[in-house]
Amino acid sequence: MKVLHGKRNQCSGCKQYFNSNTPFEMHRTGKYGVDRRCRTPEEMTALGMSVNDDGFWISQKMTKQFFKKDEE
Repeated sequence: MKVLHGKRNQCSGCKQYFNSNTPFEMHRTGKYGVDRRCRTPEEMTALGMSVNDDGFWISQKMTKQFFKKDEE
């Protein structure tokens, strides 16, 4: 069972878990009231999203460059 705290959330439609609001919003597509829906895991992966070690969708992986900047 995943623990939801902070900005972590679960979609009530597709039941997927998200690490924050950004990937949650990214996983929705279409126009409100017309054809709004949840993206499939394949569609989310195609956007560069991935699932972290805790099992939550994230908007993008941190690259080695991110960590090198932190070390400088």
